[in-house]
Amino acid sequence: MAKALPVPYEAIGNSPNLIDVERDDLAACEAAINNLRIAYWAAGKALQVIRDARLYRADYPTFEEYCEQRWDMSRSYANRLIRAWPLAERLVPIGTKDPSEGQVRELLPLAAHHGEGAAVTVYQTVIEADGVQVTAAVLKGAVDAVPEGDFDDAEAVKHIRAYLAQLGTSENTTPEIDAVESFTAETGRLRTILQRVVKRDILRGAARDHPEEVRQTLTELRTLLDEIEKSAFHEQ
Repeated sequence: MAKALPVPYEAIGNSPNLIDVERDDLAACEAAINNLRIAYWAAGKALQVIRDARLYRADYPTFEEYCEQRWDMSRSYANRLIRAWPLAERLVPIGTKDPSEGQVRELLPLAAHHGEGAAVTVYQTVIEADGVQVTAAVLKGAVDAVPEGDFDDAEAVKHIRAYLAQLGTSENTTPEIDAVESFTAETGRLRTILQRVVKRDILRGAARDHPEEVRQTLTELRTLLDEIEKSAFHEQ
């Protein structure tokens, strides 16, 4: 998805009206942002294109207002996605499972100081380790294990492997950290989707045109929430 997006570019002129290529780029970028729950790095790249080329200018005076009003997204969060996408795009092809936003965030300081290649080395060393569950916490520990000074691949790998070996059988804590991270991320995305449905009057329009289907869906959601609560608190 991110590969199909245009390379970020400066605005074409100062007119508030978009030319055809800008409208096409805006549509492609907004489709990527709409799929944020699937590919946050594509959303980050799309946001940078929109910000740098000021593709928001036809309907919004500032990028901040565009993020808040169009996507219910704070400017600070948009900036985090923009900072993360170049590194995330490099990490995605490495493993069998895409890195989470939280995992990439732990690698960004290292990338900023030593370059993205250093972050790639750390990430690849961790995912290739046997019996290690890749989490944001584990990656943070791996980054902390890298010796200070100039980054040397061989030395970094040696220290990271030593750190990973010390984790041993710490399976009692790693799954919990990963579960909290996953739960927070997934429920946050779900909350954003539901808020968007309500704010855009999608629910009201659907209830007007197909009331029985809406009632059935809401009933199913209530049942699902009851099952989630029962599973979380009553079966421990």
